[in-house]
Amino acid sequence: MRLLAGCADGGSLKEIICKSGTDTAKQTAPQPLYAEASLSEGLKSAIEHIEVISEDHLLLSRCNGSLELVQFSRHKKEQAEKGKEPELPTPSAETENEYEVSEFEVVHAINGLTNDSRLEPLYEASKKRVKLCDGFVSLQLVPSSEDTYLAVTRSGLIHIVQVNLQKNQLLKLNTLEVKAPLEFAQLNDCDDRVSGDRYILGYGGEENLVKIVAIDSDFSKLTQIWEAKNVKNDRLDLRVPVWPVGLKFIKSFQSKMSDATKLNFQFAVITRFSHLGLYRTQHGRKPMKYIDLLPNREPLNQLLLIGKESTPLGNLLAEDFCNFCIITADTKHNVYKFNVDGRLESKFGQNDMTGASTFIGLSSGKYLLQGGLDRYARVYELSTSERLAKIYVGGHVNSLNLINDDIGTSAEGRTDGAKNKRHREPEDDAQVADLLWNELDVKNRKKKKASK
Repeated sequence: MRLLAGCADGGSLKEIICKSGTDTAKQTAPQPLYAEASLSEGLKSAIEHIEVISEDHLLLSRCNGSLELVQFSRHKKEQAEKGKEPELPTPSAETENEYEVSEFEVVHAINGLTNDSRLEPLYEASKKRVKLCDGFVSLQLVPSSEDTYLAVTRSGLIHIVQVNLQKNQLLKLNTLEVKAPLEFAQLNDCDDRVSGDRYILGYGGEENLVKIVAIDSDFSKLTQIWEAKNVKNDRLDLRVPVWPVGLKFIKSFQSKMSDATKLNFQFAVITRFSHLGLYRTQHGRKPMKYIDLLPNREPLNQLLLIGKESTPLGNLLAEDFCNFCIITADTKHNVYKFNVDGRLESKFGQNDMTGASTFIGLSSGKYLLQGGLDRYARVYELSTSERLAKIYVGGHVNSLNLINDDIGTSAEGRTDGAKNKRHREPEDDAQVADLLWNELDVKNRKKKKASK
């Protein structure tokens, strides 16, 4: 498999080529075939998003407010080391002795797309708040477009950028503004655009309730068409804090009860305070369900949806809030998988991760990509939660992209089902141990009750 990782500490783009079973934390395990950094620009220019826009071009966003168009070419490893002329890629499968590596070059960039001053009112009145720095929260391809992207910043700036691959050029078409701060900005590609040929965008953040805006097809202006309303006070009659951190759309509500005169959107929201909100705009401004996912209110920071059919932007082609799952991560070391009713189904990487996850993402609907403060990039199989690869990248991971999902095998990796049973992962042993201890606790309680 071939991975691209955006590492924060060096501001670099790292290419990794490895096979299933790779684990750099163990000397006896298979090691990566190739892992090299490129385009290093330092900590203050860390890569935040990686978008593969063609067979030989990438679009990168950096925390210093720049968008970069990157062109890359591939050639065999031996030729790269000897400095020979690159040849065209061969269709044959890569082997351990012969595989292709990439060379990256920034061909065009747009700078100055962030604005720290828009965030100053959020912290200048408090002595306890640290200074907030602007950065990109989203970089997404506009639905039904092949060359237009929305780059959204934490300060509420929405930049519309067009990519011209023939001229290797980026062109900023316009910049729109919404209320700051933002934790996310999500385009809706589940349904056809609403009347008037507009694009639908949902956004929100700290003390910034979820809002839906419609952007004109010529990107000249946007109009707010819906705003959420906070849930009722808690059992102590205290206001529930507002801090949505992730949103994903599903298909519009299809029923005889639906009102054609009202807005028709459905979406799921995760909050910093471990709530899952399920919204249907025809139901009202408050969520239909507001579920407590974690009892101790551990902070959550990301949201993914898993179902039968997902969209290129990570939304889900589901018609109702059923038969799909969510994946989220807390600020400790856990990555959770819940069903839509809030029941915990599994954890990824239990007893393996030692720092908060700064990135989780899906690839091809089959793999979960994870990177965090412990400076490891990991690949998991979604269906089994089994770890396929673990690679040390030298810096905490802001973004991961699986370019080639041909996982391959190695002599030291998995060979058959029997070998899997003999060599279980440590997290499997830990889960078995937890179950045994729970059974013992139950038996001890029954014995104590019987003795009384």
